[in-house]
Amino acid sequence: WVPCITAMGDIQELSLRQALVESHTVREVNGETPLVTAALYRLLLAVVHRVIAPGDDTDVWDDLWSAGRPPADSLHAYLDAWQHRFDLFAHERPFYQHRHPKAKPKSVISLVFDMSSGNNPTLFDHHSEDLGVSLSPAEAARALIAAQTFGLGGLSPVSGERFTDGPAARGITFLVQGETLWQTLLLNLIPYPVPYIMGTQQDRDRPAWENPDPMHPETRTPYGYLDYLTWQNRRVLLLPEETEVGIVVRSMLLGPGLRLEGDLNDPLKHYRRPQSDSRGWVTLRFVEQRALWRDSASLLTYTRGLLADQKQYNPPEAIGWLHWLLEEKVRGIQAHHTMRLLGLGMANDQAKVEFHRREELPLPLAYLQEQN
Repeated sequence: WVPCITAMGDIQELSLRQALVESHTVREVNGETPLVTAALYRLLLAVVHRVIAPGDDTDVWDDLWSAGRPPADSLHAYLDAWQHRFDLFAHERPFYQHRHPKAKPKSVISLVFDMSSGNNPTLFDHHSEDLGVSLSPAEAARALIAAQTFGLGGLSPVSGERFTDGPAARGITFLVQGETLWQTLLLNLIPYPVPYIMGTQQDRDRPAWENPDPMHPETRTPYGYLDYLTWQNRRVLLLPEETEVGIVVRSMLLGPGLRLEGDLNDPLKHYRRPQSDSRGWVTLRFVEQRALWRDSASLLTYTRGLLADQKQYNPPEAIGWLHWLLEEKVRGIQAHHTMRLLGLGMANDQAKVEFHRREELPLPLAYLQEQN
């Protein structure tokens, strides 16, 4: 159910285990929309962080990079231990789902951002809420993860309760891309745990599927980066049906989930501090008539060592991590190399998706060493 582009350029749907263990043979993840792609990358990063977690030890990172492939035994052991929490239709703890006690069945179409429902206009698809939609289990799983990641605040079907924004709803998710999916995951495997990045209780930080009760307490800040990457913004319960063509999902139970509190800077986003107002850090967002490359100078500006209140730009943490790898002269990362910077996200207004977009920029590593 994880759509990937292989080294030969073919598109294949792999299992989560295949996508991770065989990531050195895969070029990249490629979902139906940029939002699905970004949500899947965040999920994969959460697993890899949990299994490997090299911290800021550049020697360990260098060994992983030089090996050219992921540690299959470690990944298999972890996924074997938590396999029961990755069952989409499990009775007790279905994957990425939680029943809302007041929710009533409704069409699953509102889980898919590019389908028309509520005040969400038709973008690239002509299904409607009146007619509904039928999703395969793979499509439902991808829509579920994207909804938890990019869900927009606004009215909910549960009387008296409102949705809040998901962690990636506002701003662009940036990923440094390598030649393979494994390289991409490593390049974005920023030092963890690091308190200044995110987290109030690092000792309790874990992905949602490991949390005994991820919905308690209902209003809180993330324990740490893994909690944030797998934040459960919606209470969703998919209602599968047996048909002649197999299991499909037409309806679900839907209600508000966890709300994010406090000023959190997402390590995968770019922030700037406007000098003209007192809003603090503002995340970079897609603008309909402005290409991303016009912001490339600020995107690649890395000011290591400055105090937080002296910085004008705060680029994605992976940019700073690449700068540090160059400083430490890690064998696999050289200043003459050029990576790619992938930007994924949407523009939205009043809980309505206006468009979603994917853009790529060249990332010459020499820029990170010689800022001028």
